[in-house]
Amino acid sequence: MNKVQVEILGLSSSPSAGGAYALLLREVYGKRRLPIIIGAFEAQAIALELEGISPPRPLTHDLLKSIITNVGATVTEIVIDELRDNIFRKDHIGCIND
Repeated sequence: MNKVQVEILGLSSSPSAGGAYALLLREVYGKRRLPIIIGAFEAQAIALELEGISPPRPLTHDLLKSIITNVGATVTEIVIDELRDNIFRKDHIGCIND
């Protein structure tokens, strides 16, 4: 499998997806773009992180991030290897201990 490194290009509302949002990813070393439709809660969490805003209370993924940080690990990659029923499926999450 060839891996493609991506980064967030933008986040926008997606009227065609019934109030969902589009997370637009782009290749780091290429020109392709990948829109992923996400829910409002996920979009809000991503937007807060991109803007450097802390939510009034931790969100679910913040707990996982805290656990990973507290055990001295770092997420190095998340491999998405399948699109089934219009849902992207991850194969694995790579972590290393600092």
